[in-house]
Amino acid sequence: MRFHYRRWALENPPSALVPLLLVHGLASSAHIWNLVAPLFAEAGFVTTAIDQRGHGESDKPDTGYDFATIVEDDAVIVRDLALKNPALIGHSWGASVVLQYAATYPEQVPAIVLVDGGTNQLSARSGWTREEAVKALAPPRFAGTPRGVFLSRIQSGPLGQQWTPELEDIMLHIVQLRDDDTVAPRLEYENHLKIVSAMWDQPTFDLYNQVRCPILVIVAEQDATTEQQRMMQQARNEGLARIQSLNSNVTIIRMPNTIHDIPLQRPQKLFEEITETSPIREALHL
Repeated sequence: MRFHYRRWALENPPSALVPLLLVHGLASSAHIWNLVAPLFAEAGFVTTAIDQRGHGESDKPDTGYDFATIVEDDAVIVRDLALKNPALIGHSWGASVVLQYAATYPEQVPAIVLVDGGTNQLSARSGWTREEAVKALAPPRFAGTPRGVFLSRIQSGPLGQQWTPELEDIMLHIVQLRDDDTVAPRLEYENHLKIVSAMWDQPTFDLYNQVRCPILVIVAEQDATTEQQRMMQQARNEGLARIQSLNSNVTIIRMPNTIHDIPLQRPQKLFEEITETSPIREALHL
C-alpha cells in the first residue's frame, strides 16, 4: 500500500511538543485540514494529515475497509514517519478511526480529539437494520458533474458565506478533477458502502471503555428544523451522555451555529478549543 500525506512544521519545531496526526472523514482527504494544520504548525507542532486507504492520492484497493485494517494502516504510517506517540485528531468517520486506534494502542496515544464524530453506534439505533443504514448513508452519485456546477452547489450552502480561492482549491482536491472539467469522487462507490457497513459493525461504546487517554469531543450544533433533524439530535445527545458515563476522561465542547465540516468553517475556533482545553493541553505538552 502506498499512502499520501501532507506535513506542516516549523524549520526547527520544539521537541517537547507531541506530534499530531490528522485523520479525515469518509470520502474526504487530507486537504480538509488545510486551514487548521498551519495553525498547529505555527504553534510548534509537527502536524501530519493522511489520505486513508481508498481516499485522496493514496492507493485504492477493493478490500481492507474494515476498522481493524484501517487502524493498522494508520499504525504503519505512524511508524514509517517516525511519529512517536502522536495525538490523533479525527473528523467524522475519521473520529471513529481515531477512537478505535486509541482503543487498540492505549499506551501509545497521549490524547485524541473527535471532531463531530465517533459518538454514536449505528447498530444501537432502534428499528434500524444494516441494510437500511447502508442505504441511508450511501453517497450521491455525482461523477460527471461539471466543475462549475459542483462548486456552485457548495457555494449555495453555509460555506458560501466565507468562500475563498483556498476553499475552492480544497474542494477540488477532495474530488477527482477529470480532463473534461467534470468531477468524480475519489472513493469508489462500493468501497464507500463497505466503510458504512464497517461503521455498523463497530462497537463504538465498548471502545470508550478501552481508551486510557484524555478524549476531547467537539460537537457541531445547528437548530433542528425538521423532525428527522430533531431525532438525530436526540440520538446524538443520548450518545454523548452515554460516553460520558463510560469514560471519565471525556470532555465535550459544543460549537453552536456550526456545520459538520468544522475544519473548513471554523478552523481558528477548532484550533483554540483543542489547544486551550484541559487536559488535552497538558497531554500535548503545551
